[in-house]
Amino acid sequence: MIGRILSGRYVVEAKVGSGGMAIVYRGYDKIKKQTVAIKVLRPEYEQDEEFVRRFSREAEAASKVSHDNIVNMYDVGTDGDLRFIVMEFIDGRTLKEMIRDKGRIEPNRAIPMAIRILAAVDHAHRNGIVHRDIKPQNILVDKHGRVKVADFGIARLKTAQTTQLQTENAAALGSVHYFSPEQARGEVADEKSDLYSVGVVLYEMLTGNVPFDGDTPVAIAIKHMTEPPKSLRQSVNGVSKALDEVVMRALCKDPARRYQTAAEMAADLRLAVKTPRGGFVKYPQEGGAEPQEPEKERAGRVRRRDRRFVKRIVAVVGSLIVLSLIVLAGWYLLGVQGKIVVPELVGKRREEAVRLLEENDLIATVEVGYNEEYEAGLVYEQSVAQGVRVDGGALVGLKVSAGSQWYYLDSFVGQTEQQVQEYMQQNGGSAEFEYILADDQPTGQVLAQSLEPGYQNKEQPVVFTVVGRVISMPDLTGLQLEGALALIHSEGLSEGAVIEEDTPDTAPGVVIDQNIPSGVGVLVGAEVELTVSSQGAAVYAPRVPFTVVAPLENLWVEVLL
Repeated sequence: MIGRILSGRYVVEAKVGSGGMAIVYRGYDKIKKQTVAIKVLRPEYEQDEEFVRRFSREAEAASKVSHDNIVNMYDVGTDGDLRFIVMEFIDGRTLKEMIRDKGRIEPNRAIPMAIRILAAVDHAHRNGIVHRDIKPQNILVDKHGRVKVADFGIARLKTAQTTQLQTENAAALGSVHYFSPEQARGEVADEKSDLYSVGVVLYEMLTGNVPFDGDTPVAIAIKHMTEPPKSLRQSVNGVSKALDEVVMRALCKDPARRYQTAAEMAADLRLAVKTPRGGFVKYPQEGGAEPQEPEKERAGRVRRRDRRFVKRIVAVVGSLIVLSLIVLAGWYLLGVQGKIVVPELVGKRREEAVRLLEENDLIATVEVGYNEEYEAGLVYEQSVAQGVRVDGGALVGLKVSAGSQWYYLDSFVGQTEQQVQEYMQQNGGSAEFEYILADDQPTGQVLAQSLEPGYQNKEQPVVFTVVGRVISMPDLTGLQLEGALALIHSEGLSEGAVIEEDTPDTAPGVVIDQNIPSGVGVLVGAEVELTVSSQGAAVYAPRVPFTVVAPLENLWVEVLL
């Protein structure tokens, strides 16, 4: 495999990792001239429909996300009997390797890393993707400390998928140490399942150990479903009460009691840094009971409770409620009146959304991006939610769909350059043309293309090799530079370097040489370099010839004119 060139473009350089489904190689993209990672489906699974489906699902899921904390996908294709995905190459190591080397990661470093993981998860969730296999092995940390989430091999898109635990061969879809109780039961995994897995990852980062372990995958799965996790503070020193509370909520058995969004969990992690004493983690009212605090702490808290103090608190709270109602009423009368209600803009065409904002004395800012759910020209996100009251002149950001990031690329070999241009214009693809001489083929015919037929990223240009048009190189010498350049452009040639040369006997700015001789057949688009005269030193000559006689010895003779 090493040394093989995939699709005539990607040079396989070295093996850098492997998993149950695929092998990852470091490679080199000859077109973009950059190092890439190439994930190749294992040959033994090429005929296995389930593994091919998972491999294709990873490519599809990765194509729908683009985030600083997600490994970017560049290309997907086949080469003979191989299926491969081309991705961003991360020069670093996995989070699992980092934990093994360090034993555990201190909270002041673990928290920012967890927040970046949650940022990636939040982006995936907002794009309708549940990762379902969040674990340290799928999280990369580069040499600068940047965190990247990878491997969407079992990600769920719009259709529900379940996790299966096979007791016969003790194999699991997903990683048993990190998946949620509902995954262990074979139920549908959703966004809250990913947040449970992030909680397990953060637990392992802080302690060096996973919360649940056992001799078999089934035994571990049962613990996920039935056994409460051990408090972080009972396992290691240096973990704040607030951080412990955040992780314990993420590891709730009942999904309704967990964090409901990645952004919500990230917000509590940030708060844990500012308020290490905790007490701010709130659970929804419905669902199971909150995790119980240790018996000694609970008993001490009960003993310290003073009934008379409670009565005073009740009186104070009652007074505050009345005062708050008065303040809120005044705020409403003084502030709400005159505020503008932001209209619903998602799903509307760009022009209509901008017009609605302008009619309501609001200012629209527009950002265009690919979106798989909304057709081109429709608003798919607004920065201020519908119904929110804002001041007149407020900015409301609109994200407008540019349509799908993917299009189907046909094979154009044997067709014409004009057909390629028309097709790409209709489908949003990006084409580049490389012209060659071919006397036995008609001008404009496509001889090759850099990408195979199939679904391709619109931002990935396709290079087409085309039979170029040949012209006879015109003679440019003796022309002024401006005239020579005009002739070059009119013939379809491109302007190359212009070199100046001192020529005392020629007026400045005149072409005295060209790199392609006149009369030679040259491809349209060829680059022409010119040499032009410049104003050199003045040269004078006597009006009448004269002769100077000088001795043969080495004497200095000076002639004054």
